[in-house]
Amino acid sequence: MRMRKLTFRILVAILVVAPNFSFSDESIVWIFPTVSFIQRMNDYDKGFDFLTENYKYYSIHIAGARDYPFIVADDSYIYLRDSIPTARIQKSAIRTEPDGFQTFFDGNKRWPIILGGGYCAVTRILNERFEASIKHLHDAREYLLNHQYESIHYDLLDTSFILPQVIKSVRMSAPFLEETIRGVRYRYDDDMLLYRWFYKYLNRGLVAMYFINDPTPMVEGAPGNGEGLTLDIEYHIPSDNLVVLNGFVDLERRHLYKLNARMKKVLVQGDGFELEYEFQDYVYFAQIDFPKKVNKIRLTVQEVFEGSRYDDLCISGLFTNPDVLNTRNSPLAYELLEEAKKEWQERR
Repeated sequence: MRMRKLTFRILVAILVVAPNFSFSDESIVWIFPTVSFIQRMNDYDKGFDFLTENYKYYSIHIAGARDYPFIVADDSYIYLRDSIPTARIQKSAIRTEPDGFQTFFDGNKRWPIILGGGYCAVTRILNERFEASIKHLHDAREYLLNHQYESIHYDLLDTSFILPQVIKSVRMSAPFLEETIRGVRYRYDDDMLLYRWFYKYLNRGLVAMYFINDPTPMVEGAPGNGEGLTLDIEYHIPSDNLVVLNGFVDLERRHLYKLNARMKKVLVQGDGFELEYEFQDYVYFAQIDFPKKVNKIRLTVQEVFEGSRYDDLCISGLFTNPDVLNTRNSPLAYELLEEAKKEWQERR
């Protein structure tokens, strides 16, 4: 591997429902965050009860309603509500680059964008306020990973929330890769499961979702390219899908994706079912759907995409699709889409 661990990079995150970059299969209107599992930062040390906690959005026409999603989208456009005026991304203009990353054009610059599986992340940073938020959320995650939770005293976190990780644990059949670089010891373990999504509520018209990109993904340390590797994955609540950020994904060091190995074909085994899934070889959140909800699954790596320099098999994230409230194509989604369109037209 021989890859130096760099500073955490926090990415503004948006939702895409399709498991890969295909938007023409059906008419889709969606919002994000759609998840009911949202917890205040200063309650995070209390643990999270996935079965009884209930957070939901309300119609914008209800008096006193504050909940409003970060993005609203249809088949053609993604509306970002992290700025005034609202920004709009044209889906058909998103392209795949030779390094495996997808990009979109905004202003005079192309920005990386990761789509699929209920999520998306972009590196688009708007202003100094966003830069300050990024610094504070980086510090918050680093603290949470290395200490027992205590109060984190940042003004910018006063109205922040965390989307708890539905994946409870992952057990890999090979040891995690460990290496020493310039006298510093690094371990590429399963902490990429933890503290990845932060929701920042500034006011009803200005909210943002942050995805923290961990620069040390989970990497197997056995000889070979990872074929035959097994991953035993357990969920906090029964789930009917798994979302995988495959390969070494770091938007600060995009070349690492092609340099290292990534999964190509896996066997998925759950309670009463067995299926195969084949990944496409570009950077996206890949959603693997199951025929029923289960508490745990096993992935067996059958084939890999070979790395151009290293044979280390890398995985940068394990999640589930966040649309547990089934808001896709709901009346609420259409209502918020119309408001976003109107707002974009009025503030251009």
